[in-house]
Amino acid sequence: MSSTSDTQPREGLEAALEYAGLGWPVIPGAVWHEGRFVDPNNGQPTESVTLRPVSSATTDPELIRSWWSKSGLHVPTVLGVVGHGLGVVSVYESLIDHIVDHQWFTTRPTPVLGIPGMPLAYFLVRPPVPLMLARDEVRVLADGTTLPLPPATLGDTAATWLVSPADTGNVVLLGDEFADLVAAAGERAE
Repeated sequence: MSSTSDTQPREGLEAALEYAGLGWPVIPGAVWHEGRFVDPNNGQPTESVTLRPVSSATTDPELIRSWWSKSGLHVPTVLGVVGHGLGVVSVYESLIDHIVDHQWFTTRPTPVLGIPGMPLAYFLVRPPVPLMLARDEVRVLADGTTLPLPPATLGDTAATWLVSPADTGNVVLLGDEFADLVAAAGERAE
């Protein structure tokens, strides 16, 4: 499973607005520069990846424009915030192919995010998400968790859409639908 370059957002503001348009709350994040996180405005090292409180995550285009339009040394990273508008389920590699190759997924995909070198993928769904999915390879990310969204990078490693929102027609599976898909794919994997 791989993405194409035309499904990757081109810059932070464009990406943040696109994700907000899908109902996914976003906040600006620090950038990885010379082996550490720095504030994109002044280049100073920062302890926190988030530049705003997670509770300020928004889908408001005007607020997003103001956050990403400040001039600075770097463009802020786009962080999606798990909560009322965005559910995220991490799935380990042992189950990923069983899910994406399943007939349900091929007819009703949901966006899937990958970070090269990590043995898992993040499936984005519409809340609510059942907290307990009956597989060891699957974890539901808690509300308030941040997730770097493309074009986020960490050094030379970029967050990448394995299945982009555009690939799904900007449709996101309901959490319950994804739980049913995991159960069905898990039966095939055994």
